[in-house]
Amino acid sequence: MLCLMSSEAEASDAANRWALSDRNAYFEQRIFQFSPLGDFWTAFAILLLTGGAFLAIAAIENVPLILRSANGIAVTGPLRTAFALTITLSTALYIQRNTRMRERADYDAFARTLDAGAIENHNLLGFTPVAARLVPATWLGLIGGLAGSWLLYAHYLRDTPAHPGLFLWFVAVTVILAIAFARGVELSRTGTLGTNALIMRELKVDLLRIDRLSVWGRSAARFSLIWFTVGAVSCLFFLDSGLNIYTVGLVVLFLALGVWVFLRTMQPVHRKIRAEKAAELERVRDEIHRARQTAADASDAAARLQGLLAYEARIEAVPEWPFDQTTLYRVGASALILTVPWFGQAVAQFAIDHLAR
Repeated sequence: MLCLMSSEAEASDAANRWALSDRNAYFEQRIFQFSPLGDFWTAFAILLLTGGAFLAIAAIENVPLILRSANGIAVTGPLRTAFALTITLSTALYIQRNTRMRERADYDAFARTLDAGAIENHNLLGFTPVAARLVPATWLGLIGGLAGSWLLYAHYLRDTPAHPGLFLWFVAVTVILAIAFARGVELSRTGTLGTNALIMRELKVDLLRIDRLSVWGRSAARFSLIWFTVGAVSCLFFLDSGLNIYTVGLVVLFLALGVWVFLRTMQPVHRKIRAEKAAELERVRDEIHRARQTAADASDAAARLQGLLAYEARIEAVPEWPFDQTTLYRVGASALILTVPWFGQAVAQFAIDHLAR
């Protein structure tokens, strides 16, 4: 009972510290931190605001978004691109926020695998890694977003009639996405380095309670979900191309990235388990060797030897990767997210074909 109360008190103290530090977190997290709507509805509001701004500008500049012809209804390029951009922006912001909050919900599980105070000392569950260089990443994203926007959308200024409002909307959203991507890469890089250092110095591996380390597998599955989700929404940009060698290649690329992130995130824990397991097996086998040498002189040597052999077999059977079947099923189900855009396209096309009759 006292242990439970102590654990709850530590979690409460951590939540209070996070609440204070999160007010100085990086900008993308402060959007959700100060929003009164909750995480999901904040992301949905971002979707509505960006999408609504596009529709308003398109209406002012008389940009056709849906064309009707004898062959049916067709969605124009600007609307498809705007839809993909708004979905990508809101989804990327939400999935990163959701992942971080679910990590914090596992505070107790992480704490059981680490030395006392390690989570706070290494800022494991904080939003902003101490070593993150966000200013250079922001400038990189800004420059890349502006350069890419000019290449992609300059024709809106050269067309007759020109659509400067549409051009500015596309530039603004693309630049925001590029900045968010560059900052996300920097946050992931520094966060991974910090977590790896924490694991090597503070992780406690109890080979008889190896299931406690499954929290690290769940954590890896969450971060792989980010790649699967971002890959799925990125596929929205290429739906009009259908399934061909390039779009299939894109799906395979994001699938490989998600699996790589899953395995790469767990690799330091895997190495730590292997090292502890090898050391324990070596120690037990030395004990077995000594027990065999004294078997003729000690009356209890046979029983002791049998116990050592059973213990050796148990340690030998300890899994070296910190995940269970449930986590593996989650990763497999997450990978199916990559098929959602293509399934959605088929449903939408079916609806349009029947509405056009």
